[in-house]
Amino acid sequence: WLKPLFTYGKKNDLKEKDLHNALPQDLSGPLGDALEKNWMRELDDAHNKKRSPKLFNALRKTFIWPFAYYGLGNVIGSSLR
Repeated sequence: WLKPLFTYGKKNDLKEKDLHNALPQDLSGPLGDALEKNWMRELDDAHNKKRSPKLFNALRKTFIWPFAYYGLGNVIGSSLR
């Protein structure tokens, strides 16, 4: 689906209607809310343990499961070849 989009975009100006809609779980609103919640937890945890908060920890807690799911599928798929 990308090649036709890139070909069209090379010859024409892309408009919003030319793009596909994002899946509900990929919208910036819910992802931003989840990241904010995990960042607030990280701030509390860092304060309680008297250390600096780490953005990486909040990002990891927010996005680890989708990456783990697809990563595991990729490893299994590669192993079966």
